[in-house]
Amino acid sequence: MFPLGKNYLKENLQRLEKKFGKKGIHFEIKENNISVKEEKEFLMNNLPGIKQLLQKKIKMQFNKDLLWHINQEGIMILKTKKIKLEPSNNIESLGKDLVKYINLIQDNILKDELTQFFKNHKEFFTKPAARYMHHNYKGGLLEHTIQTVKMAVALIDKMDQDIIIDKDLLIAGALLHDIGKVNCYEFDEDNIKLTQINYEQNHIINGIKMISQHFKTEKLDDLIHILASHHNIKEWGSPVEPRTNEAWIIHTLENLSSKIMG
Repeated sequence: MFPLGKNYLKENLQRLEKKFGKKGIHFEIKENNISVKEEKEFLMNNLPGIKQLLQKKIKMQFNKDLLWHINQEGIMILKTKKIKLEPSNNIESLGKDLVKYINLIQDNILKDELTQFFKNHKEFFTKPAARYMHHNYKGGLLEHTIQTVKMAVALIDKMDQDIIIDKDLLIAGALLHDIGKVNCYEFDEDNIKLTQINYEQNHIINGIKMISQHFKTEKLDDLIHILASHHNIKEWGSPVEPRTNEAWIIHTLENLSSKIMG
């Protein structure tokens, strides 16, 4: 049997059972495996959104007997971090954090533009950050954004003194790096669907368009570079690689948030 001491396996299975049990999908530990049971034959095929979510998030797959199970990589994920099916804090609390970080900006023009921007895009507060891989729930985009800016602000004082960091640019870039996702995802009951804008532009291009239309700050070109480079390389969706200190920090921290915090 799996050791259920200092790990999250048991808690995660309870979370999954609570979330998907009402849909007829159950999770059961058997010796050194975790089986995924369907109340009805082919139920998983009738719930393609849930099937893909479990395949992506916890590595569910078929075994040789054509039965669903969680593979060893998925078991390690379940042991080592809490599976996120909703934000750690409520949306109202995360929204207050957003205002707090905007107010740290010294440039009053940029601060006012950010304040008005988020007032104009209230959908930002409820959108997911992805379909399957990370922060894929209501408020996920907001939570991912707050995680990124929180780490960025904490990192500033830890950097060597001879490294120049524009704090205002770093905060603004962290808050805006994924803003295009507000137009790329929408909810269809429990499923997250891709929009036409996602197929035609993706969140990076759409985000650049959004901030170019709204912001007049002299830091706009630097903000555009942060959005354009935050996935680092072309294979991951970025047209350019990071070239500034702020862009490298945001790429690194948002990647950390997406890989292990959501």
